[in-house]
Amino acid sequence: MIKAIAMDMDGTLLNSNDEIMPQTKQTLIALEKQGVRLVLSSGRSYRRLMKYAKELEMDRYGGYLVEVNGIALYDVKQDQRKRLASFSLSECKDLFAYFKNKGMEVIGNMDDGLLCYMTEEIYEYKKHYRKEHKIPKDFPWTAGAFSVLSDMREGYPHQRYIQDESEIDVIFNKICVTHFDSQRVAAIMEQAKHDFKDSYWLGLTTKRWLEVMPKGVTKASGLSAFCDASGITFDEILAFGDGENDIAMLDACGKAVVMENALDSVKKHADFVSATNNDEGIAKGIAYFREEFICD
Repeated sequence: MIKAIAMDMDGTLLNSNDEIMPQTKQTLIALEKQGVRLVLSSGRSYRRLMKYAKELEMDRYGGYLVEVNGIALYDVKQDQRKRLASFSLSECKDLFAYFKNKGMEVIGNMDDGLLCYMTEEIYEYKKHYRKEHKIPKDFPWTAGAFSVLSDMREGYPHQRYIQDESEIDVIFNKICVTHFDSQRVAAIMEQAKHDFKDSYWLGLTTKRWLEVMPKGVTKASGLSAFCDASGITFDEILAFGDGENDIAMLDACGKAVVMENALDSVKKHADFVSATNNDEGIAKGIAYFREEFICD
């Protein structure tokens, strides 16, 4: 019996325009009305999740947010947030320095802001990209998981560019590492896994986007806190995802759906591979498991 649905956001619940597809929205709200809980399980913080939670009426029906790959749990209806884990300040500085010295773009995520570093090579590439694509001059230089330049000011209004780890004076929720060359990102990930061994969690959410989390922090650990709060078990959760930061969640839950646009490394963890995030993949995944829903 499925009593909850846990969904990744980028590349899963959201289409390429950062929107929830209409059939998916209608299906999810209908299930909420029948007693199914929704959990947005994302690399985003609550500031970038809340508008989607309200669009899905999760504040009315008792939904939850598993934020930043498991750093915090947010009860949307009660407007209560519980931090579950964090880096130390020294870890933030050490990790930032490590990836900076590898020639990567490095982004430290806080609840409401970003600390960013990029090499001159990356900056020159972005200048050319901005000119070629006629991007406005006030558009941020920071990359996103799906683009060389990404505007995240709505969720992260405080953005600062730094040149050295000594400038870091805050603790990050996660560290993101990227480069316009996806092969360099893959090589750096393998090197970092070797160098850090089991000290941190590292994984790709897209071919150009590597995320680093404190040891033991995953979307599955965040969902464990949801289970404790709701009384719902992992076996009663249907999970949706597309990136390597979704694998622990997909493996832990009773049923796992992976999007067609997912990384190949993620698809082998699926009970069902659905359509893409631009083709109502979540609605179609729910339809595939429709007989598993026994609602109150």
